[in-house]
Amino acid sequence: RAIRMQSLRNRYGAWALVTGASSGLGEEFARQLAAEGFNLYLLARRRERLEALGEELTELNGVECRSLAIDLNAAEFLQDVSEQTAGTEIGLLVNNAGFTNYGKFLENDLAAEENLVNVNCRAITSLAHHFGGLMRDRGRGAMIVTSSIVGFTSVPVWGAYAASKSYDLLLAEALAVEWKPHDIDVLALCPGATRTEFADYQGLSARLFAMDTKAVVSGALKNIGRRTVYIPGFLNRMNVLTTRFLPRRLSARIFSVLIRDMVHE
Repeated sequence: RAIRMQSLRNRYGAWALVTGASSGLGEEFARQLAAEGFNLYLLARRRERLEALGEELTELNGVECRSLAIDLNAAEFLQDVSEQTAGTEIGLLVNNAGFTNYGKFLENDLAAEENLVNVNCRAITSLAHHFGGLMRDRGRGAMIVTSSIVGFTSVPVWGAYAASKSYDLLLAEALAVEWKPHDIDVLALCPGATRTEFADYQGLSARLFAMDTKAVVSGALKNIGRRTVYIPGFLNRMNVLTTRFLPRRLSARIFSVLIRDMVHE
């Protein structure tokens, strides 16, 4: 594993940027990348968590960690990211940050739905455009975009979230083709239920066969440069496969029932 990961560092560069790094998959990406020698920019809103994680990773692995306490919902977030990373070659972008709103669309707060689109779609796009352009100019790089298995279908009461993850999935698939001539690898990571703060908040961890973050992240890092879409877990792959054969309306109805059963209302 170390040899394989070291080759990623040699191929893409010494620095990685991880969004949503204060918990969950983002934190685990930071841990595994630091363990293999990547210097890190850690981006999330909670500065104290970022700094504590950075100090821990520096002590354990001897890497340099820089905290970016930035709200991806803010209108000018990209300017802050650009200024604070200027002069550093970001070879691997882990476009991971995201959140969900659960409930019937018209009963949800409009501002909350707009914030979801800002973080899950606009921020993903802006970061991909900015760092993708720099990678293209250098002729190397990689990006991982965290989508979801619900990105393969519509999900009532998770409508905006599933739609945002579909956007992330399709954008990553398109960029994987566009960027390949520039030697930039792109991977869409599509996990199912994973044991994270997000899953605990939604009540999913106790109700599903939730995967461990370590397995999800290690699988993603193993498959970057090998494939465009990675779905961790046999059951998750089977769930996605069924959406390919069912009519979209029927698939939406099935997922609606499943989500109501899985999530605390």
